[in-house]
Amino acid sequence: MPSHLRHKSGGVHTLKYKILSASVLSASALSVFVLGGFAGYIGAHIRHQQLETKAAESVAIASVKWEAFKGVHLTFTEPLEALTWSMHGHTNLIHLNRPSSSMWLKTTLPQGEKSSIEVRSVETVYNQTVEESWKLSDTLSRPLTVVTDPGPWQLNVSQSGPYIVRFSAPIQDRSRAIKAMSFEPSISGKWVWQNSETADFYPATSLPSTTQETLVVGDGIHGPVGDGGQYLSSTVTRPFITASDEKIVVQEKLPETLTLYKNGKVVFQSLCNTAMPGGYTPTGSFYIRSKYPSVDMKGTNPDGVHYNDPHVPWVMGLIGNIAIHGYPRASYGWPQSNGCVELPISAAKRLYSMVSVGTPVEIMTS
Repeated sequence: MPSHLRHKSGGVHTLKYKILSASVLSASALSVFVLGGFAGYIGAHIRHQQLETKAAESVAIASVKWEAFKGVHLTFTEPLEALTWSMHGHTNLIHLNRPSSSMWLKTTLPQGEKSSIEVRSVETVYNQTVEESWKLSDTLSRPLTVVTDPGPWQLNVSQSGPYIVRFSAPIQDRSRAIKAMSFEPSISGKWVWQNSETADFYPATSLPSTTQETLVVGDGIHGPVGDGGQYLSSTVTRPFITASDEKIVVQEKLPETLTLYKNGKVVFQSLCNTAMPGGYTPTGSFYIRSKYPSVDMKGTNPDGVHYNDPHVPWVMGLIGNIAIHGYPRASYGWPQSNGCVELPISAAKRLYSMVSVGTPVEIMTS
């Protein structure tokens, strides 16, 4: 046989042997693979069943957090697919978008009162429904409160601030709290947090003297929220008036006078009248708290005679029924009123036009 045929013939036999050997090996390997894969599947299935059993046996509530405006936050020892819970006789089913061991049961809870819920069943990631009753209850935090500086209707308030808001609990979201705090009319400036409970407002520029402002802090779940989920149960309003650069001084030393100072300089002065014997004009420090072009006045004189004076002009209220106002008299400069500070009508009109609510008034005897 030619050498090239023998080479080919030998090559053919060798090739057949290799194919046969490979076939035998492939069958053997396949059987091992099939047997090994089946054994692995069985092992995996057993492990899966063990995990299912463990999940069903060990699922429990690890922690609970109550918040009035959000509801109840639960953390479980195992991830869940679904949960059934009830409150006040209403049953709710939650399906989670992805397995999780923590979730919010969203509801609104009464502040400062005891609330109760029941978790009736959970579904694990192995599609097991665990029928287990967890009855939970807690007393929620009392509503959030606030203390402000300035306080309600405070006078002589600093024109440059700061204006302070102090909450009864640390605030969760400071940016949301700032959005809920405002001034009417609006003031340009910035809020600076001293700590988690206290915020200071600094006006961009000093406010004018005797400016009436109102600090407002919004209530409800969209307002400031404390670390326990508590919130303000009503809107807080704090009207205030900034300090004045003016001051009225009433001198009861004869002749009685009323003097208006602006930045320490006399800008107006007039004779005036204070209370006659048996009447009472209080002494001390006061503020103009109201202004009316005219007021009807009724009462009883120290001698017991009733009076009814309609349209008393240019009335600037101080305290109770005591005011500075115009009144026609034959003369001025000595005690003859029932208690108010009386001025000639023309003088009262001028003073009325010069001062504002919030102007300080000092009444002195010497």
